[in-house]
Amino acid sequence: MNNRQNQFDADTVFRAMREMLLEAPATDVDALANEAGMDARSLSEAGRSAIATAIAQNEQNRARKESVVPLHKGLHSLLVMLCRRDNLDESELAAKANVEESEIKRIEFDPGYLPSPRTIFNLERAFSLPAGVLAKLSGAVLHHTPVIEERALEFAANAKSMGRLTREELQLLNAFVSFLSEQQ
Repeated sequence: MNNRQNQFDADTVFRAMREMLLEAPATDVDALANEAGMDARSLSEAGRSAIATAIAQNEQNRARKESVVPLHKGLHSLLVMLCRRDNLDESELAAKANVEESEIKRIEFDPGYLPSPRTIFNLERAFSLPAGVLAKLSGAVLHHTPVIEERALEFAANAKSMGRLTREELQLLNAFVSFLSEQQ
């Protein structure tokens, strides 16, 4: 679903619930309220609160997904460069990090995939990275600054994906890992 459909769905649900309450016979609304141990007004307020919470959560999820894309590009490039640095292919990395190869592929290519904390920890350990470096790019850390997104995109734009790392690429890689390590 795209963002427009998500907003439309939330609005549609709200309208449908409002119509049901407005058009439902008063005895049905009263019976539902009594079953819930409330009066009709309390039931209506609880419904409005639930809808407001659902809409707010939908907005948060949409914002999170939008910020994950730049981070994912940085994560993908970082994993590729770390594998090049250590001369590892995906199957060797999976074995070294004790994770499934299919999960490595999902991390690299599915921007919506959120790896488990165990996987992130194992990958950081496999590459001898400071704790939290990959977590900041994986989407596991929800509070990050726009600077991290900007640097992740810049890193991804400057990273190559073939052959051995050049001296410049190694400097770029080390600088990016240092930057991520310093971020709170």
